[in-house]
Amino acid sequence: MFKFKSTIDDLNGGFAIDYSQAGDAHKSLKAAFVCVDFPNKKAEDSKYPDTKFFYDLLATDGLRVFDTISYGKLDLKIDLIDGWFTMPKNDDVYEMNKGITGPRQRAYLKDAMDITCDVVDYSQYDILYVCPVHDAEVPYSPTMVDASRPISCKSGEIGLAVTFGRDMYKRKGLLLAHETGHIMGLPDLYTYGVTEGARDAFGHCGTWDLMGWIEGIAPDYIAYSKWRLGWLDDDQFAVAEQSGEYQLTPVETAEGLKGVVIPLDDYHGYIVEYRQPLGLDVNLTEEAILVYRVDGTIRSGKGCISLIPPQEELYLQIDRDKLDGICRAGETVSRDGISVTSLGGGKIKVTR
Repeated sequence: MFKFKSTIDDLNGGFAIDYSQAGDAHKSLKAAFVCVDFPNKKAEDSKYPDTKFFYDLLATDGLRVFDTISYGKLDLKIDLIDGWFTMPKNDDVYEMNKGITGPRQRAYLKDAMDITCDVVDYSQYDILYVCPVHDAEVPYSPTMVDASRPISCKSGEIGLAVTFGRDMYKRKGLLLAHETGHIMGLPDLYTYGVTEGARDAFGHCGTWDLMGWIEGIAPDYIAYSKWRLGWLDDDQFAVAEQSGEYQLTPVETAEGLKGVVIPLDDYHGYIVEYRQPLGLDVNLTEEAILVYRVDGTIRSGKGCISLIPPQEELYLQIDRDKLDGICRAGETVSRDGISVTSLGGGKIKVTR
């Protein structure tokens, strides 16, 4: 079975995931959910003093998202660690609001582990989620994917972690699903800055897949990501090495053919999938054939997956707030000597 390779060690668009760094979605994963406050911002004085509020906001809702998009296959258990734990420094001292660098995040995580290790046996966990008290100076929610270089405390070590920030109040469980996607080896589909010729940071991916625009109209993972994570099987993808017609079934459902792979070489090619207004994509107003290019030589956040629209002028100009990039019935996507025509109802014709 053909699978795209990659030249990149970091998160990327190649099929294989480096499990020396990432968590394995094929296996059971266990996470600790820890809530922290600060000497200058105590939980009892905050808007949300109950840790269960944060657990439900992120973990309960996030597990609902994963149950839907993994067809119930992801085995992720998240334990809420009871009570608030006070960090040794005021929130602004961690400088998380000045740009969350690797060293800053690791220092924050180290303190969070040190103040909880008498209560939490970290040797029993794969993942750590750290949630700060309301109004803490932690604006965003980056992920640490560094299993080969874990942070240690008396009760164990952790190399996979998310430090949640203020964006959690709007994004809720979708945010946990995005950041945990990184933990399991998936790249960012939005770009870090605007790549040459792109509309904006979402010009490659638009509204499709929460690893791009978390609040998108159709935030379900693309079929390729579900395949990489083991939620779809090899026999649910066809490799189009010559011209032919294929009947796809919606990505939002578990059964049937989910994607057609059109290789150009070991590292580059296209995947075609079919979306319907189901599951996490219930806000879609029409069915959608998506054609996207996979580039295994580009790392996360640089455009390793790019949607290819039928209209050439929309390439890299995809609007994240619209259903841009769809190949509708009767339309054709043409690129690199390959054509994909939507015949309606999930049926496509590949010409090469």
